[in-house]
Amino acid sequence: MALTIYGSPRSRTMRTLWMAEECGLSYTHIPYAYEDPVLKEPAFLTLNPAGAIPTIDDDGVVVAESLAINLYLAKKYRAQGHDPLYPREPAGEARTWQWTLWAQAHLEPWVQQDRLLEELRTAIAAPARPVVAQSLAVLERTLQQRGWLVGEHFSVADLNVAGVLSPSRARTLDLRPFPAVADWLARCYARPAAVAVRQRFANWAG
Repeated sequence: MALTIYGSPRSRTMRTLWMAEECGLSYTHIPYAYEDPVLKEPAFLTLNPAGAIPTIDDDGVVVAESLAINLYLAKKYRAQGHDPLYPREPAGEARTWQWTLWAQAHLEPWVQQDRLLEELRTAIAAPARPVVAQSLAVLERTLQQRGWLVGEHFSVADLNVAGVLSPSRARTLDLRPFPAVADWLARCYARPAAVAVRQRFANWAG
């Protein structure tokens, strides 16, 4: 098996590095930054026509977009065994995709820290706060009922949503009204794989 992960840990690639650690995978890491000119060169564009990170090449299977990459890796490498990261049943799979798409649509646009969006983020800060609070309330209600988003244990659904609520993003949010969310995030980032990958990339991690 030859897995290559392209992307700086200071980007959404950190989620993919975390997933690779959860899966116990060996990989080659090429830490291209999002503005690296090499991403627009023909060689990379044959991998990802969007010229964006993260991108993976898993023995010739090329996947882009961090949350999609995580779903792929979890399904391929950790759908079996004790506490699988990817659900075995269609209902669990559907809920996993539901939470992944929810995080991308309802949380990420409002909490992302991209430098290119700094001016826009400042301009919409006040109207964005109730939108974020509403989304966190949805998460809070779910986590008050159960410890993890899908099933009885941590899964790729938790990793993907927690990845959107990374520590650097969560620090900008008032989580006091959402104790179940705060507890769940702490448990996600206390996982050995999360700790290990963030220590390995301590100079990059956000």
